[in-house]
Amino acid sequence: MAEFKAPTPQEFAAATRRGLRRMQQSLLATSASYDRRGKRLIITLSKGTTVGFPLAVLPGLEHASPDDRRAIEVEGGGYGLHVASLDADISVSALARAAASRANGRMGGRPGKSKAA
Repeated sequence: MAEFKAPTPQEFAAATRRGLRRMQQSLLATSASYDRRGKRLIITLSKGTTVGFPLAVLPGLEHASPDDRRAIEVEGGGYGLHVASLDADISVSALARAAASRANGRMGGRPGKSKAA
């Protein structure tokens, strides 16, 4: 097994810059709440976008009580959501990918590959 080598200050600074750029490009949750009327989980993302997800796509929340649904918290720097009373964790990026897949499906699915000339 290779021996651990601590990064130099320059390598550490470069890795930190890469991580910050990646975080700025990521869709991170800044807040989350339950919309009782629409029966949706509303998430505000770091880019200012607000999205709503039906409870059916959120494992464990579709059968939860309204009090449990209201107790959702943003955690992990915005990468995840947590409902302590249900011990449920939800990945924000997984929700975004699932929403994109559903939207793509409504438009006929993934575009076909073009044939090379």
